[in-house]
Amino acid sequence: MLAAEVIFTRWVGFGQNRTFNETPFIKMTMRIFRLLIALGLAASVTSCSLFDSGIEWRAGPYALLWIDTADNISLCRDLGKGSWIGRVDAMVFAVGWNGRYVVAKQHPAGDRSKTDYFIIDSLRDSDLANLSDVVLGPLSKDEYGKKAVELKLPDFTKVLESLE
Repeated sequence: MLAAEVIFTRWVGFGQNRTFNETPFIKMTMRIFRLLIALGLAASVTSCSLFDSGIEWRAGPYALLWIDTADNISLCRDLGKGSWIGRVDAMVFAVGWNGRYVVAKQHPAGDRSKTDYFIIDSLRDSDLANLSDVVLGPLSKDEYGKKAVELKLPDFTKVLESLE
């Protein structure tokens, strides 16, 4: 018997007739411990598939990023090291970029009967910029049309037809 086993068995009150692994208390504790380890491993293996994500479009520091489902797609700015900051919430279904302006069409709250338009001035955008200083919108189709002419906005070059 190891010295630690002897000390433990005496401390718990067991005689030297039993070894460390033969006591009912230790056997039950080891079974519970093994079960918890198995459950922990199973949870960690399956949890990787519970939360999925992907990028549908990317231009400069901007991307259409979805998490869990493709319907949950937002326009985000890359902060580096895997961090993102939202610029236009879900459900964004069309975007364009000309090096200065990013334009986006969105169905607010997933309501496909409504379409909002957004304009982002990338020259004013930064990691610490206020959303209201950078993003213009939501705009109606008419308001967006006027701004498109005034600012020479890009076309919507990426359209997610499944969300349109």
